[in-house]
Amino acid sequence: MKKVLSVLLLAVAFIGCEKETVIVIEDDNCEECQGATVNLAPQARGPVDRGTMYAWIDVITVVATDDQNVDYGDEFELVDDNSGADGFYLEEVPTGEIIDFSASSTSITQSYNGQTLVEANPNDLDAFVNRMPFAEYSTDAPVSQYIENGDNTVYLQMNTNHGRLISSFQLANNIQSGYNLVVTRGADSQTITGTSGVVSYWNGSTSLDGATQSFNLQVKDIVTSQVVFTRDITETIVASTSTTNKYVVGLGFVEDSSVEVIFTWQPWEENEGEDETSSCGTLTNMNVSGSYSLTQDTVLEDVNLVVAGDLNLNGYTLTLPCGGVTVSGNFNGGGTLIHCGNLVVTGATQNNPTIIQQCN
Repeated sequence: MKKVLSVLLLAVAFIGCEKETVIVIEDDNCEECQGATVNLAPQARGPVDRGTMYAWIDVITVVATDDQNVDYGDEFELVDDNSGADGFYLEEVPTGEIIDFSASSTSITQSYNGQTLVEANPNDLDAFVNRMPFAEYSTDAPVSQYIENGDNTVYLQMNTNHGRLISSFQLANNIQSGYNLVVTRGADSQTITGTSGVVSYWNGSTSLDGATQSFNLQVKDIVTSQVVFTRDITETIVASTSTTNKYVVGLGFVEDSSVEVIFTWQPWEENEGEDETSSCGTLTNMNVSGSYSLTQDTVLEDVNLVVAGDLNLNGYTLTLPCGGVTVSGNFNGGGTLIHCGNLVVTGATQNNPTIIQQCN
């Protein structure tokens, strides 16, 4: 009995790495044979044990056509209960001919496939990261192989265009008590305040390489509903990649960190990168020779405010997320001061200002 060996390299890439899965081609008696058997498993057809292949791969279809376009391929369903074969077989593949091999796979679907925008804890994304991805794979082009008596090896590399985006949005610590954050993506919108957040999840049939999604972010004053900051963000799907973006929105800035995860043809692993939600730079003194009066809510980043005259809040909020305040004259309230460093007032403190010491 002669054997013809073929190997299917399912270098499936929801991921950037390759992993091999074997196809064996075998016939019973090559001296009398009418065709070979492309063996994707030892002596079995039908269901095939999943082994180390990704949990989201459902059915693998192998196409093997001759020059008359006759297909000797077959379809194989992956099973998880060890009731299937250890590999795959295609029967009666002709010997002495060039056969074109290709393959594709379907993905197991879940109720969360698609695009969602929900209120959720922005600092605990495990429930989203641990979801089973949706990814379909295929060969980029057929591989032509002359099938002869003896051992033959065919390598098929499987790639996917599917990717995944997980994005979280939250307010900076120093404005969580006085502002709302409105996150809009298309027709979907979520509004949060305080320590809550918004999480966007996109993975499914439409999350293909190069596809984009756009967000509009608005920070609104809780009392007046006035928009005090707005920003547009666009994200792009990358094939075979899950990307987690974390955005922290303040008055006049958006800080973000991006964690890119590359899957391998091994058990799926995600590596959490360092997420710096906010930080202070080098502090400098902002010296005001006379009095300093607010005309709107104001954030002074990375400075110590030094006022030679009076400080007049005039009903607005003055925020120094990193610095302190020194006032040589009077400190007149009617508003709120949020500061990180020391507060020194030489004159009188009047009109009951709200004073909050809170660092970035």
